This record gives sequence, structure tokens and C-alpha cells, in this order.
Amino acid sequence: MAVSRGHNRKTISLYQLFLRYLAMFCLTTILLAGVILLCVEAGFQSGFVLPANHAERAVKEVKDRIAQSESFDKSLIPFPCTYILIDLEGTIVESDMTPREIEQALERIRRQLNHTAWSVIHQYAMIERVDSVCVVCYDIRAHFASPVLHRWFPNPELLIPLIFLVLFLLNALVAAVRFGRRLKRELEPIVETVDRIAGQELNFEKRLTGIRELNAVLDSIEEMGATLEESLKAQWEMEQNRKMQISAVAHDIKIPLTVVKGNAELLLEEDFSGEDRELLQGICTGTGKIEQYLGLLNEAAKAESAGQLRAEYFSAAELFDEIGRQAEAQCRRKAIVLNVEKKTLPDTFYGDRELLVRAVSNILDNAVEHTPEQGAIELSAGGNAGQLVFRVTDSGKGFSDSSLRFAVQQFYTECEERSGKHYGLGLFIADMAAQKHGGRLVLANRQDGSGAVVTLAVRSVHEKED
Repeated sequence: MAVSRGHNRKTISLYQLFLRYLAMFCLTTILLAGVILLCVEAGFQSGFVLPANHAERAVKEVKDRIAQSESFDKSLIPFPCTYILIDLEGTIVESDMTPREIEQALERIRRQLNHTAWSVIHQYAMIERVDSVCVVCYDIRAHFASPVLHRWFPNPELLIPLIFLVLFLLNALVAAVRFGRRLKRELEPIVETVDRIAGQELNFEKRLTGIRELNAVLDSIEEMGATLEESLKAQWEMEQNRKMQISAVAHDIKIPLTVVKGNAELLLEEDFSGEDRELLQGICTGTGKIEQYLGLLNEAAKAESAGQLRAEYFSAAELFDEIGRQAEAQCRRKAIVLNVEKKTLPDTFYGDRELLVRAVSNILDNAVEHTPEQGAIELSAGGNAGQLVFRVTDSGKGFSDSSLRFAVQQFYTECEERSGKHYGLGLFIADMAAQKHGGRLVLANRQDGSGAVVTLAVRSVHEKED
């Protein structure tokens, strides 16, 4: 892993970072409270908000004028007071209150006069006139000087704490979001490092964070990455050595084997008969099988080391026609009836054409091997530009429970004598092709119990990358 970037960056602890944001939150909260208090004070000073004793003072100032006026003038009632004008017989002459408010006001006045209840907030001033009594109702609370604001917000004393609560919650939300974004930004190097190590990209420049605890986590991840790098290198070297040993052993065996087979074939050209000829033919047959085994070893090594896909655009119809021709040749040797069904196919498909041909051919070869002579095999294909699906159905004995679980494993075979042709590589190669194309290989038995069904589904390499 390369040298870290930002190694001279000043770092703090997670505890210090939290305290920093907490202090900032407390400071902004105090500032909000101070601004609100200043606004309230400015409202009182400018007359925008009336103090709590404004109505009481105003009533005292106009009390004599209301009592001495010949006719009642409601314009003398100061804002925000309300009134009830009652004649000497106790009949309500006029009022600017609703009937319900009048009823509540009279009940409060009666209790107040009987000393059964005393309201600190609501006050009533009874002004005696010559022909009537004017009851002025007011409360000991602050009010907006604007009638419109007074109508919508009759109690500024409750509105102010509500505004503070809303601003407090908004401030807390902003602080939480900022703290979360800072943590997310500081965690990005850890996420980036983990993703690169998961993708086996080990040689990269590590980016440090501004938090000591997170840098300690990065150091641990870096040590893990270094250990993983050494392990992968050792594994790769071991794998390369194994493949080289397989190739070397195959080559070393092939040379004397070629000599033995060549000499046996030369001797067969002589005029031998009886037991001697049978022995020579046995030697040729045995050496042929050994050559076949060596070919399988090389094929397995190539399958394991298959690297990048050789993807290209190709005609799906032409691909299926080529597979169909190979299938006919494969079925001909056992007089197997081949039924081909070409469903809807895309004009072009993007993938490794040769690998797909090889995969389907191996599936077909496996089906031919397990289908009795004069049996039947069905080959079908369909799909679209994003996916192709090949299905091969044979009329053999079907898969056993063990085969359904392990048939795609390399070198797996139910035949202990290993007398088959592919020795457990056919379905392994088909499954490998499916995985490289982002698809899957599905093994199943026919519902009527008279054969096996192998489905190869592959996706376009473009679709897989998306």
C-alpha cells in the first residue's frame, strides 16, 4: 500500500469533535435567545407590542371621560379592551363582545364581586354613568398594537416561546446535519479503502481523516490489506507453480509416451498375429487414454486461468445455427433424434462468442453421453439484447441428488471408473461461462422423470456492468 496522503493534517479526537459541535450548538442557541429578547425589547420600545399594564393605564386615563360624557361614545374604549353597556334596569344596551363572551364576563364579574374567585389575568372596570353602567373588560397581558396581528395572535407571550422552540429545533436539526455530514466526509477514506481491498486493489495511496480514532481504524485496515496482499501473492505464486508443474509433468510424460505409442504402432505394421497383436493393440489403446488424460489436465488448467472475456458483438441467430450444427454432429454418432426450437432472438448480443459456443457444446456433449442410442434431445434458445437462455433436455436417466448438488464442480463424476469423456469438466466450464456473463447454470430433471434439463442463462456484458 502506498504512502498516505494528508499525513501532516491536524487531527482531533472524536470526543473533541463532538464537543466542538455541541459548543457551537449551545452558542447559536444563546444567540437565538438573545436575538429574540432584543426583538421583544425593540417591539416594546417602538410600540409595536403593548406592555401587560397598557390596558389598565389606558382605562384609568379615560374613566372620567366615559363617566361624564352625555351620550356613550364607544370610541373612548381603549384598544385592546372590550365593553358591555348596561342600563339601570340591568339590560344590556350594547357591547362589542359575542353573546358567549358576554355570558362568561358577567359570570366572572359576579364571582369577583362575591369574592368567590379572583382572576389575575382578566380585570373588569365598572364605570357608573348617569343612565347606565359601562363595564370595561381587559387583561393583564402583552398585546400587539396592530389589530390584525392582535386578531391572529392574541397572546404574544405564548407566541414568543413558540418561536424560540421552533428556532431551537431548527438549530438542533442543522447542527445534527452538519455533524452527520462531517462524520460522513471523515468516513469516506475508510469506505474507499475497504472497497479497494475488497476489489483486491491493494496498491493505492491511502487517504487519512481528521479524526484520530478513524485513522487508527485505517491503520488496522492497512495492516489487514498488507497481510491480504502477501496472502494473495503467495496464493498466486502457488497457483502458478501448480500450473507449471502440471504442464511440466504433462510434457515430461508426453515425450516417452509418444515414443512408446510410436514404437507400438510400428510393430503393428509388422506381421504379428494372435496374442502378440492383441498386446500391441492394448498398448496403443492405453497410451491413447493417457494422452487423453494429459489433454484434460491442460484443459482444466486453461479453464481455471481464463482471464478477461473476449467480448464482441455477434449475431445471436448465427451463434445458435453454429451450435445446432455441432449438436447434429454430436447426436449423429448415437442416432439420437435432435429437436431444435429457435425462439425470439435478438439481432446482436454482446459477449464472448467462443466461450458460449464451448459452454453449450459441453452441455450437449454431456446430454449425448447420458442419452441412450436412438433417444431424443431437445435444444432451444431465446432471449433479447440483454439476455440469452439456452435449454438442453435429454431422455437419459436424469441427475441424481448428488449430481444436482455437485455436478458443476471441477472433475466431479458419478462414474468411479471415470470412463466418461469429459471427466467432470463439461458442466464446470458451462457454469464458469455463465458466471463470467453474469448469469447462471440451472440443473434439473424432467417432470416426467425421463431425462435431465440443463438451462444456461447469460446476460449481455453491458447489462452486467450496469
